[in-house]
Amino acid sequence: MHNTKIFAVLKFVGCVAVFTAILLLLDLLLYPCTYVRNDVHALASGQNDVVILGTSNSRMGIDPDTLLKGTGLKGHNLANGGEYLCDSYYMLKLAVEENRPSTVILDVDPGYLVTEKEKGNNYLLFYHEFPFSAAKLSYLAAIMPESDFRALLFPSYEYPLKSMLPRIPSNVRVKLSGDYSADQFSTANMVYHADGFIERYPVAEENFPGWNPVLFEKDKVKEDNISYLNKIVRLCDENNIRLVATTLPQPDRSLVSFPENYEAAWDYLSDYMKRNGVEYYNFNREYYSSFSHDVSCFVDYDGHMNGDSAEKFSVLLRDMLFEKKS
Repeated sequence: MHNTKIFAVLKFVGCVAVFTAILLLLDLLLYPCTYVRNDVHALASGQNDVVILGTSNSRMGIDPDTLLKGTGLKGHNLANGGEYLCDSYYMLKLAVEENRPSTVILDVDPGYLVTEKEKGNNYLLFYHEFPFSAAKLSYLAAIMPESDFRALLFPSYEYPLKSMLPRIPSNVRVKLSGDYSADQFSTANMVYHADGFIERYPVAEENFPGWNPVLFEKDKVKEDNISYLNKIVRLCDENNIRLVATTLPQPDRSLVSFPENYEAAWDYLSDYMKRNGVEYYNFNREYYSSFSHDVSCFVDYDGHMNGDSAEKFSVLLRDMLFEKKS
């Protein structure tokens, strides 16, 4: 009888082990290698004096190498499309744990203040790449209630075999070789840089994609988003980190399309930053004249810059924020 019970336990443990091994193998084969994988690796493996957080506008608008040229500082662009303030906060927590930056540039998109963190594979995109750390555990506690436990435990769950099949060889090679090179993400339309910056090639306006912006309305601001913005401000204060908030330039044609919503957003953000003692550079109002808003500077009406404009903007931002060292 005793041997029977031991055999049953061993059989159960063996089944669990085999099942887990299969799921881990599927993660290896199917879970894609993303920008975030490179970003988190850069964050956890080297000193970054300056980190850039925010959405895809700042990913394509601020080049750390250009921004910090001549300053003696190093930095990385951690901004990403679909990066909510929740994600930015935990990225910052990880940065503080790993090497504590001296400056954080946070680009605040008002559309992300009035929307909830999107479900689907983007919901856990940042969490899955975190190394085991206090930041990851606290991130887990925050997102667990709204997560699909299957995707939480096994990243490949939301990536169907059929669509991921062609990418299996690349996924396996990159993961097993520890390849974090920048060129794997470059395409015919853009160049991905080692510092996290994405350089987009110019696009004629007639080839801009359709535009359906998320418009700011004060009464639709989500409390959770402001809570995380408060946490970012507090974390920087507690660690003597300079926090610089920005709102990157938008094309003139976008700004004049919804002037009341944009003005309400600028009022809200200006008031918030002033009350919390945060440096704030809004390039669509207070600093409007410092950079061109001509549509030729962008690749769409959302305000994603082309590479030439991003380089000029990064120089402008360097001159505003950092004093060159001889």
